[in-house]
This record gives sequence, structure tokens and C-alpha cells, in this order.
Amino acid sequence: MNQDKLRGVLVASVTPMDARGQVDEGAVGALMDYYADSGLRGAFFPSSTGEYFALSPAQRRACVRAAARHKGGRLTLLANVSDGCLETVLENTRAAGDLGADAAVLMPPQFFTLTQDELYGFFTRAADEAPLPLVVYNHMTRLPSRIEIPLLTRLKAHPNIAGVKDTHNDAARLMALSTLMPGEDGFVILTGGDGMAGFGSLYKMEMLNALCAVRPDLFLEIYAAGRRGDLGQVARLQQRVDRLTGLFTCLKGGANSAALFSQSVKAALALKGLCGTRSAITGETLDEADLAAVRRVLDGV
Repeated sequence: MNQDKLRGVLVASVTPMDARGQVDEGAVGALMDYYADSGLRGAFFPSSTGEYFALSPAQRRACVRAAARHKGGRLTLLANVSDGCLETVLENTRAAGDLGADAAVLMPPQFFTLTQDELYGFFTRAADEAPLPLVVYNHMTRLPSRIEIPLLTRLKAHPNIAGVKDTHNDAARLMALSTLMPGEDGFVILTGGDGMAGFGSLYKMEMLNALCAVRPDLFLEIYAAGRRGDLGQVARLQQRVDRLTGLFTCLKGGANSAALFSQSVKAALALKGLCGTRSAITGETLDEADLAAVRRVLDGV
């Protein structure tokens, strides 16, 4: 794979759901058009923000299929193939490739904590047989197993592991990554935490996060300012991103609900006429009071 297809600002997309509780494939297409028209480089379906864990295998495939139909030559499509069973991971990866994905994203197995050697074995066995390039997904705020930097230095030597999506709020870790893994060999570091966008841009890393769906212009400006080394502009833009993270706590239940994390992004996109607000986890939709709360956050940015 040409790793340049993973460079720039990519979006961890929501998964639109219709009134029947199925993937709204028309809305997926509308989102892909919106992402491309906004200047984003790629899209990740179904992401953790896209409620991957609440979708059936058929729904996950429908999501990737709909996104692939609309990507054309405009966007790189990353497909989530994660599972605790290696054979299922490989089945998911084959299906994603057949549907038109460009790369597969793989999380560590969930539930149990694994050692770094066990994780190395899991990822390299998957990469050995996967028909698509793999991006390993280190979600340090959600998953029990963390991919530490020494393990990443081992994994990046594999010819079929193209990069890492690194999601956390640890600026020191990003600094260490920039020093130990500068990326001259093509291995791509995609910063996942919205609060780390500014740091990642200054370290010349790439971006793959949720909130760039809401304000792609803001993240594209941060990316460009970081490439220029404009520290002051990056800091000012990051302050606006930090205000945008108020979406995650503005709905009833606030930070206590992981479902509302995704729904708040859906609500912001619903205000643009791009998708509905139905949660894949709970099946609930948001009311006018919820939308007004989301609008207030957006107006404050």
C-alpha cells in the first residue's frame, strides 16, 4: 500500500441508522460526499465512534459497502475488522477487501488483558494472512490491552502493517513516538484523541479522529499550521477544538454515557442535514432540547 493514502486528516465516522435500526446506506453515502468535499483524506467505518461493537456482522459489511460505493478516487476507506477471534478477523478483512476497502484497522482483543508478546503474536499472525494492509488500533482509554511503544517498534517492521491509530490524551507519549518512530520508513502514526490534534500536528503526525466530521475546516487548519511549525496558531485552534469537545458532555447523561459520545456527533451532523440521530446501541433518537444543546456548543466554537 502507498502509505501516502493514510496521510492528512481522516475521519472516524459515525454510523447512521435508519428508523428500522439498520445502517442508513444513503446517509453513509451523503457523509462520504461531505467528507470528500470538505477536504478530508479518508474515512474509517465503522469506527468506535461509529458504534462498531453494537453492529452485527451484516451491518458492519453494509456500512463498508455503502462507504466504498461513494469513495471513488477521493477518499481512502479504512474498515474496522476487529474481533477477539483471529479467524473472524481474517474473514472480516477478506470481506472488507472484497467490498472495496483500502486498509483494515485492527484493535487488540477485548475483555482480557494480554501481554505485549501476546499482542505481537496476534497482530503479526493477522498481518501475515490479511489481504489488506493493517493499521493497528491502540485505544488506551477504552481497551484493557495497550500497545506500548517498544511493541510498536517491533510491529512496524512487518511489511503488511502500515501504521497505528493511537487514541489517548497523553502528550508525553506522542513526544516519545515522534522521537522513536519518526516515520521515515513509511510507518504512519494517526493521532486519535481530539485533544491531541495540536500536539500531533506539531510532531508532523497524521490525524484520525471523530470531531473532524463536525468541523473539518478546523482540523485541516491545525494540520496545516503544525506542518508550518506555527505554534501560536496551533494553540489557538486547539482551544477551539477543546470547546468543541463540549459535545461529549452536553447531552443528558453527559460523560457517564459512552452512547452519547457518538450520538452527540450524529446530532451535529443531523443539524447539517446529513444523517439522523438514532443510536445503534440504545435505539433512541434525540429530541429538540438535545439538538438545541448541541447547537449551543457549536455556536460557542
